[in-house]
Amino acid sequence: MDDVSRLIYRTPAHEWVERLPLGNGALGAMLDGDLPTTRILLNEETAWSGSPSSERSGGVVSAERAAGLLSAAREAVGGDDPGAAAAALAPLQVPYSQAYLPLGELRLTRRGTSDAPGYRRALDLATGIHHVGLGGFDEHTFVSYTRGVLVHRIRGGGEAAWHLDSAHHVLARASGSDGAELQLRLPSDVAPTHEPQAVPVTWSDAPGDALEAAVVVGVRRDEGEILLVLAAETTFTDMGRPPEGSAADAAERARERVDAALEAGWSELAAEHTTEFAMRMSRCAVDLGSVPLSESGEELPTDIRLRRAQSAASGPLAEDPHLAQVLFDYGRYLLLSSSRPGGLPPTLQGIWNDTMQPPWSSNYTLNINMQMNHWAAHPTGLDESAEPLWDFISALAIAGTETAARLYGARGWVAHHNSDAWLLSSPVGAGHGDARWTAWPMAGPWLVLHIADAMGFGAIDSARLRRLWPAMHGVAMFLLDWVRPDGAGGWSSAPATSPENAFVMADGSIGAIDATTTMDLALAREALHAVAQVADRLGEGDDPVAVAALALARSLPGSPAVDGGLLREWARPRAEEDAHHRHVSHLVGLFPGTQPWDLPTRDAAAASLTRRGDESSGWSLIWKSVLWARLGRGDRAEDLLRLLFRDAAQVTGPWAGGLYPNLFAAHPPFQIDANLGYPAALAEMLLQSHDDLRLLPALPPSLAAGSARGLIARPGVIVDLTWRDRALVTASLRTRDERTRSVRVRSGASVLDVVLDAGSTVVLTASDFRAGARRSVGGGEF
Repeated sequence: MDDVSRLIYRTPAHEWVERLPLGNGALGAMLDGDLPTTRILLNEETAWSGSPSSERSGGVVSAERAAGLLSAAREAVGGDDPGAAAAALAPLQVPYSQAYLPLGELRLTRRGTSDAPGYRRALDLATGIHHVGLGGFDEHTFVSYTRGVLVHRIRGGGEAAWHLDSAHHVLARASGSDGAELQLRLPSDVAPTHEPQAVPVTWSDAPGDALEAAVVVGVRRDEGEILLVLAAETTFTDMGRPPEGSAADAAERARERVDAALEAGWSELAAEHTTEFAMRMSRCAVDLGSVPLSESGEELPTDIRLRRAQSAASGPLAEDPHLAQVLFDYGRYLLLSSSRPGGLPPTLQGIWNDTMQPPWSSNYTLNINMQMNHWAAHPTGLDESAEPLWDFISALAIAGTETAARLYGARGWVAHHNSDAWLLSSPVGAGHGDARWTAWPMAGPWLVLHIADAMGFGAIDSARLRRLWPAMHGVAMFLLDWVRPDGAGGWSSAPATSPENAFVMADGSIGAIDATTTMDLALAREALHAVAQVADRLGEGDDPVAVAALALARSLPGSPAVDGGLLREWARPRAEEDAHHRHVSHLVGLFPGTQPWDLPTRDAAAASLTRRGDESSGWSLIWKSVLWARLGRGDRAEDLLRLLFRDAAQVTGPWAGGLYPNLFAAHPPFQIDANLGYPAALAEMLLQSHDDLRLLPALPPSLAAGSARGLIARPGVIVDLTWRDRALVTASLRTRDERTRSVRVRSGASVLDVVLDAGSTVVLTASDFRAGARRSVGGGEF
């Protein structure tokens, strides 16, 4: 696994964004590597405030009142009065989602000092093992997915002392020579910081109002070594279901896992974890250059490399192209560490949050961020990390069915801007939320595109697809009720917004609600086509909803309207309030959409991206870079990456992205979507498969030579690439399954029709493409 990177530092972490993350999808840890005392900050994926009743705690509007409000909003839209439409919709809002919370911390004291010569801390991204070394002192830490525990071994540190603490209400505490235990009660409500009038944190002892939790530590001493094992549990049962049991019950479950792991011992635990983790990380890798070395021949620390690259006039990737590889490996590492089968999908901060009132509640934000979190799963070979998202979509579809019927009188299901582990599906804002982000009922159509993506990449079997069919079917029903002809030759999805942008009216007022938006129509078309494709796969092509979905999809416009050389964002030409807005929602049909756009529309997309500008938040930099990649502009994609690789601490502005010392990406502050989206963006620059299979379609100029292995293309093809001087050298193609597949492969202007027999590999070279006219390669008939 030498081709997967390491993060290396010569000093301990003093700030949270210098700590290094570990995780197994459920249990997260942030390590500072300090001596003599280290604080390991703990998270657990189910540690959310509130309960399923939180969404309705302030009351919800009745179906009768909602019908009147919706009618008033649509009438205002018809009169081009977006302000009145927003006022009509405001009572539909519930206050806010609940928050994902830190669980506690483990404080360890052992012998040594971190300012002594030779100190080193490192995170091996290939194995998910954190190491701190100094002279005779040595410790390793990992979080085992198989065992569900954090494992920490200390050698040469003398006797150790430990202490557990938490910001939650402590119900019981125990500590002794063989370990420690905390039993906790979490808050019944945590308000977001953008609701300053609300009580920040609320506690309740009433049964079912809040979760309880436990953290258990066990210790084993053996020939100068100390093995410490930690497990955490809560009374969370499943998404949308009430808590069950007590903190004592949670402690018993945690203790069983700790005891079993201690019995197994370090050697078995480490070998088991390394094999499991490395197997998944090794499926896909890129090689973009050598690691810079110091004068003594040692690998340069990551923070020093980052500062050197940031200050280089030639740009960070030209100075240190290997950093592009490090961030690719890190993004895949973070995805695997924060999203595993059977768990919850990663939040805005993944599974790593240190504050009781986190930014944007560290929730599920559904108008780009949750989607971006999963873009890399299939093209970079981490299909299992998409499974929690599939489970979330299935559960949210059930929760959102009542919301669709009550708020909109619609069949199917609906979700809006925010959600949480309790499956909130209502618009949020407490009655005063701005319509530009509250009045957006299109989360469902965007989310189900991930199911179609999984099918396209050959990442999901028919049995799992069958279980997801109700969610797909429900989205189609909602769209069939929501998207309708406007009576003038166009389409309406009113009340419609383009997240989170707004426009300027003729009188200078600001509006956000229109008859439809480019995003609404693009998502509807993509989702309806996806429903039809899944129906065909499952033998449901004659289902009346699937038939109607395909008919509506074919009726909707195939590409956005163009006005003055730019893509139209709303139902009619409008002047944006902010021409440089971070959201580029009107380009969703270009990416992650897969429908073909003609050249004039692509030119308008390029002009629209140029007008939006490059400067933006971390996740927006990623979205813009992948959009430029879809347009074949590797040079412009690199311009965005140059901004992403900036020092986040030195950049000013509310929407200025960059990287922190531990390579966490800034919104700002830290938000994980840019980290998780980056591998997908780089993969899209190297390989595209939304129509034909395109090799090196948007290679950044600074990555002139390199290789990639294990990239995944539609319709389930594994691709290895090598290139030099920005030109293809070889491409190796093989199928993921036992089916023979035909793919049309493009390199530059050349095209090859390739037949891939099951179990065989086709190797293409640059000379194959230089042969000129389209021709067939491979075993069978194309």
